[in-house]
Amino acid sequence: MSRLLIVEPEATGHRMVLYVRLIAEEAHLRGWKVTLMTTASALAHSATQSAISALGFKLDIAKMPEIARGNGYGKLQLLSGQRAYLRAFEQGYREYRKTNAVNFVYVPYLNYIDKLAGLYGSPFGATPFGGMILAAKFHHHACGIAGPRGRMDVVNRVLFQRLLSLRTLALATTIDEPLPKYVMRNMPALAPKIRYVPDASFIRQPAERRTSRRALGLEEGDFVVASYGSLSPRKGLARLLSMFSAADLPKHFRLLLAGAQDAEAAHLIRSFMAEAGERRSQVVVLNRFCTELEEGWVFAAADAMWLCYENFSGMSGVLIQSAQAGVPVITSNYGLIEHNRAKSSLGLRWDDFLLTALPVPRFDWNKLESVAYSIRGSSQLAEFAVQHSPKQFGYNVIDGIAGVQRMEVRA
Repeated sequence: MSRLLIVEPEATGHRMVLYVRLIAEEAHLRGWKVTLMTTASALAHSATQSAISALGFKLDIAKMPEIARGNGYGKLQLLSGQRAYLRAFEQGYREYRKTNAVNFVYVPYLNYIDKLAGLYGSPFGATPFGGMILAAKFHHHACGIAGPRGRMDVVNRVLFQRLLSLRTLALATTIDEPLPKYVMRNMPALAPKIRYVPDASFIRQPAERRTSRRALGLEEGDFVVASYGSLSPRKGLARLLSMFSAADLPKHFRLLLAGAQDAEAAHLIRSFMAEAGERRSQVVVLNRFCTELEEGWVFAAADAMWLCYENFSGMSGVLIQSAQAGVPVITSNYGLIEHNRAKSSLGLRWDDFLLTALPVPRFDWNKLESVAYSIRGSSQLAEFAVQHSPKQFGYNVIDGIAGVQRMEVRA
C-alpha cells in the first residue's frame, strides 16, 4: 500500500479548503494511506478543520515547523520566504521519516519553493515528489496570452527549468493549460514531468433563481451584473463602476457587489454611491464574506459575472462557478481567464460592447444583454463545468502520481 504525504502549511484559500480534500479523497479511494503535514496554526484554523471533517475517513496528521511571515514584497522578500519554506519542509519531513515510510510527497502549492528548489535541491531527500504550479506566467507572452511581461521572465524560465530538472521531481501538475505545451516546445526532454489538471471550484449551496432574486431584493425582469469574492481594484472595480455611471444606463440593469471590500474598493464604492443619486437603488452591496447560502444566491441571481481583472493573468474559481451555474462572464482581454473564455465560449469581453472608451465610455447595452442571454445555460458552459468538476480534479492529480510511480517501478 502506498503512503502519500501532502504538505500544505497554510490554511486559507483554495488549496486547503478544496485541493487537499479532493486529493486525499481520491488517494483513499485507491487504497493509499494519506498523511497531511501542516503547521499547528493551520491545523487550528476553521478552514483546515472544515476540510478534514468533510473527509469520509480519518486523515493522518503530521506537524511541521511554523514559517515566519515576512513583511513587505519584492524579489528579496520572495527568495527569503522561499528559503524559510524549504527549511520548514525539510525539517518536518526529516522528523516524519524517522518513524514513517513515504512513497510520494505532493505539495498543492509548489510555488512555495519553486524559485529555489532547483538551486538548493529537494527538501524531501531521495523521495519522489511533485506539486501544483499555480502562478507561472513567464511563458504567457510566448503562448499568445496577454499579460505582464518583464525582464524577470527569462530568470523565471531558467529557475522553472532547474526545478523540472531535479531528479526527484517526478510530477509538476498545473492549472495553466498552455504551460505543458510551452514545455513540450521548449524543454522537450522535461515534458513527461508536467501535466495539465483543469482547476476546480464549486458552489457549495446552489440556489433557485426566483428565490435568490427575492432574497437579494431583485426583480425577475432585472438584468444583473455581479462581482463575487473579495473586492479590490484588481478586479476591475473602477471599470465596472464607470459602466454603472453611464448616463444612458438602462433602468432595469442592476449591479450586485458581493464580497468583503478592501480599503481601496470601499473608497471607490463609497464615492460612487455618494454621486449616484437615484441610481443607488440599482446597486446591491453585500460587504462581507458571504455565507454558503449567499454564495448560491449570487450565482443563481446573476445574468453575467464580472471578471475584468487588471494586472492579473491567473485563473479564477469564479469562472468555474459561473459555468456551473450556467452564467456567462464578462472579461478583459487578459490572462488565463480570457484564454478560457475565448476557447470555450463562456461569455463576452468588455470590448465587445464598449462603443467608446474612457474618460466618457459609451456602451451597447442591447448587445451586452442579448449576448449574455444567448449564452446563459449553454452546452459550452455545461461542458466547461464538467471538465472543471471537483471529482475530476482529484482524479487527475492522483492519476498523475500513480502514473509516475508505475514508471519508476518499471525503471
